[in-house]
Amino acid sequence: MELGKIQTLTVSERNHQGVYLEDKNKEKCLLPKIFSDESWNTGDEVEVFVYQDNNQLQATIETPFCQVGEFAVMTCTHTLPSGAFMDWGIIKDLFIPYKQQKTKIIEGKKYLVYVYIDEETGLLTGTTKFKRNPQYQELPFKKGDKVSLIIANESELGWNVIINQKYIGLVYFSDIYKKLYPFSEEVGYIKNLREDGKIDVSLQPEGYQNMDEFKQKILEKLEQGYGLLYLSDESSP
Repeated sequence: MELGKIQTLTVSERNHQGVYLEDKNKEKCLLPKIFSDESWNTGDEVEVFVYQDNNQLQATIETPFCQVGEFAVMTCTHTLPSGAFMDWGIIKDLFIPYKQQKTKIIEGKKYLVYVYIDEETGLLTGTTKFKRNPQYQELPFKKGDKVSLIIANESELGWNVIINQKYIGLVYFSDIYKKLYPFSEEVGYIKNLREDGKIDVSLQPEGYQNMDEFKQKILEKLEQGYGLLYLSDESSP
């Protein structure tokens, strides 16, 4: 069973608490009664998200904002001295330990969060500390690919972005043609894949910027010629 992932499980049995689901290895988790359907029978398949509650595997039919190994924008529901709890789309909030907070998290504020499984506790955990790609060795992109972006924060070189909810990239100031806002969503294009795992992204397809420059030159010539463009065999390309 994959913790922190959306997956298809099989109905195993039912009791007063809800429905027990199992995977192909017969590992079980509880889908609470509030999420179960009385019409389900043993052997039926159900798509659920698996998480932990009181150190036990549970399932929900709710869809989280992201899965383990992904980023999402989340709102803090409440805080404790030990950490903060974030709304990530399911009944149980995601915990971010104090030591995993880049800056102190404030209740009611939104933050960009990465979800991982803590090696010491084995629990689904969030962090706002990230500087490079957690999965930088495996980049499923090629130059020119169209991708979805979450705008993260402004840096000295441009804007840091999250690509397809999984990878950290950078849009250089020279490739930005409009005002960007933290946590907004944009469409981007892979510009360069670096050997160190860093990814350069553009907000326009390759060649689009050159097209804009060409259009501007034509407009300038039209203005100079009072709306007429004089061309001949001797005109420069």
